[in-house]
Amino acid sequence: DRIAAQAEADRLAKEEADRIAAQAEADRLAKEEADRIAAQAEADRLAKEEADRIAAQNEADRLAKEEADRLAKEEADRIAAQAEADRLAKEEADRIASENAIANPTDDIGRSMTAIAKRTEDSKTTQENFLKKLNEAVASKQKDLDDLKEENDLSEKGIILPPKPFKSVTAERKALESLKSDLDNIIDNRSKSIEDLENLYKQRLKKVKDKNDPTNKYYQNAIAELKAEQSRAKQTKVNLLKTLDDLKLAIEIERKRRIKRAEYDNEDDKYNDDRETLKMFKENTPVSSIPLKAEDFDFGEEQSGNIQIIKNIKNTESGYYLILAVHSDESGRDDFLMKALASGLSNIDFFYDVTKSKYFIYYQKFDFIGDANEALKAKGSKPYNGKLSIVKIEN
Repeated sequence: DRIAAQAEADRLAKEEADRIAAQAEADRLAKEEADRIAAQAEADRLAKEEADRIAAQNEADRLAKEEADRLAKEEADRIAAQAEADRLAKEEADRIASENAIANPTDDIGRSMTAIAKRTEDSKTTQENFLKKLNEAVASKQKDLDDLKEENDLSEKGIILPPKPFKSVTAERKALESLKSDLDNIIDNRSKSIEDLENLYKQRLKKVKDKNDPTNKYYQNAIAELKAEQSRAKQTKVNLLKTLDDLKLAIEIERKRRIKRAEYDNEDDKYNDDRETLKMFKENTPVSSIPLKAEDFDFGEEQSGNIQIIKNIKNTESGYYLILAVHSDESGRDDFLMKALASGLSNIDFFYDVTKSKYFIYYQKFDFIGDANEALKAKGSKPYNGKLSIVKIEN
């Protein structure tokens, strides 16, 4: 029993010694792990400090570079601005010097060139105004065509438009001819001035051969620009006049279309419309305070000296008529009627020949040829009877 007890005691003592040794090993390993973790934490802290230091340095470097770039750009901009200011100042000084040299040339040819150039520039506005007026005339003719075409188109559909305000064809034609004449004169005169300027320039080149002479350099460019400008003006005039001719032709076609349509309308309706038109003119046309002249009247188709015989004119009596004017369109007829009424001819009248599509305007009718001839001889000098002729109607 003693031996067994001693063995048990030894076993227990060994177990205790093993436990103590195991605990010591566990404590050692735990301390090693704690030391490793502490070392890692220190390493991480140092690494973060280094990274933060590097980031801070990079930010400082970036800000320093930005500031350096900003200062460099400011300096570059200042230098560029100064250079631009210097350039503009030099240009202005050169321009003033050049203008002074051009405006005040010391030679006779230079002074003559300056005078012609000023005259040419002054006439530019007048030329442009005339071209503008010609363009307005084209626009007016285009509107006349559009209105007439619309009237014809709607009339064929049975829609009758109210009459347009009266427009004097004769006055319009005379105004256009006057405008064309004025435009031709200003273009010719301005072209002649440019030609004179170029000739003087060529003469001056022979005397002042310096290529950098400001007067020569200026007029070399100025003449080229003036010639191009004048070429454009001439072409504009040609184009506008061509358009006017085209519009006149188109208007005449539309007028003939209206007349042709009228020939197929009820003759009684046309006669009544004509009577109403004449009545309206007589009631609303005052005598002009300024006497009209013969050149104010458009007598229309030229009549021969022989007595013309017309047959079968409905609503018009047979006899001999003293004809004042003959027109193939209502606008020409109306223009003559209103001017004759404005001149004091209150008994004016007209009839329409369907076969010839013409209006015959008259103011006296006779039963006998002798009486008609006597009246023709005694016509006097009224502005509206300068082209008086005799027409005989046989119904």
